[in-house]
Amino acid sequence: MKKLNSYLVSNVLKILLITELAGLVMFITIEFFEHMGIFTSSFKNFLLSILYMFLKIPYFFNLILPLTFLMSILILLILMIRGNEIVIVRTSGISTVSIMKPLILLSAAFIAFSFILSEWIIPISLNKSEYIYRIKIKKEEPVVFFKNGRIWFKRDNVINNIDFIDIKKDIIKGVTVIELSDSYTIKRRTDAKEGIWENNAWLFTDVVERTFDDEGMKSVKKYTHLKGIIKEPPSVFKVMEKVPEEMGYQELSSYIKKLRADGHDVHRYLVDLYDKIAFPFINLIMVFAAFSVGLRYTKTKHISIGVLTGICLGALYFFSHSISLSFGYSEIFPPIFAAWFSNIIFLSAGIIGIVTLRT
Repeated sequence: MKKLNSYLVSNVLKILLITELAGLVMFITIEFFEHMGIFTSSFKNFLLSILYMFLKIPYFFNLILPLTFLMSILILLILMIRGNEIVIVRTSGISTVSIMKPLILLSAAFIAFSFILSEWIIPISLNKSEYIYRIKIKKEEPVVFFKNGRIWFKRDNVINNIDFIDIKKDIIKGVTVIELSDSYTIKRRTDAKEGIWENNAWLFTDVVERTFDDEGMKSVKKYTHLKGIIKEPPSVFKVMEKVPEEMGYQELSSYIKKLRADGHDVHRYLVDLYDKIAFPFINLIMVFAAFSVGLRYTKTKHISIGVLTGICLGALYFFSHSISLSFGYSEIFPPIFAAWFSNIIFLSAGIIGIVTLRT
C-alpha cells in the first residue's frame, strides 16, 4: 500500500508541475500581449516588464493550482486505466477511498501552501508588481498615499484627506480639504460626509466650509450638496488602492474592523475575507471531483479526455464560484454562504459521484 501511495503522489506531482508550467506560460503570455505596447516602448520598460511578470507568478500559480491538480489526477487515472492498473488495484481488494487517501493528504498540503501564498507571498508580490507597472512603467505620479489608516494627497497648497474610498462604486467618505496660505497657515477647511462621482465630477453631501484669517476662524458655511471640493477623478486613487487580492487574511480582517468602527459598509469586504479561507479548500474538492468523474472512464485510453474534462470541470467550478461571489457582493447571499456555496455544491456532488461508482 505504501508503494501505491508513493506512486500516486509522485506521479500526480510530476504531471502537476507540467500542467502548472503550461498554465503559467499561458497566463504570462496573455499578460505580456495585453500590455505589449507599453512593455516594448523602450528597452528599460521591457526589462521592467520581465520583473513585473515574474512578481505575478505566485498569484497565477495559486490561481490555477486547483485546476492543474484536478487535471493531474484525471490524467493519472486515465493512464492507470490504459495500463490496466486500476483493474489490478481493485482486484487486490483496494477500495476507491483507499486510493484517494494519499491524494487527500496531498490536497491538505496544497491547502496549507495556498493559504501561505495568499497570506504572506502574494500580497507583497502583487503590491510590488503594481508599483512597477504604474509608477516605473506607466510613469504615473504617486501623489496619493495611505498612512495611519487614511488616504492623503497634496496639490500645490491644498492637502486632501479621505477616510474611505470605494473604487468600484466611485464613492468617497469622510473628506477633509485644507487650503494653506502662502505662509502655510490654514486659509480654508472643508469637510464633507460623502462624495459620489457622477457626470465627471464629485458631488458632495453634508458639507461644512470654514474660513480663517490671522485672528482665527472667520466664517462657517454649510451646504447640503456641493461640487468641486476635489477635482481628481477616481482613477487617480487607483494608484494606491489596496484591493482584497493584495491583502492577506489578517490585513483584510484588520481593515474591515477599522471600516466597521468608522460606520462603513463592509459587506463586500466580508465576502472577500471568507473567500480567502474557502479558496484553498478547492484543492480538496478537486480530489473528489476527479475520482467521481475519472473512474467512470473505464473504457477510454485517451489522455486528452482527462485534460478536456479537467478544463470543463474547472471552468464550471470557477463560473459557479464567480456567480456566487457576485450574489454575495450584491447582498443577495450572506458573505460566508457566498464564499462557500460552490465548495459545498461540488463537494456534495463529488461524494455522491464516488458513492454511486460501480466497483
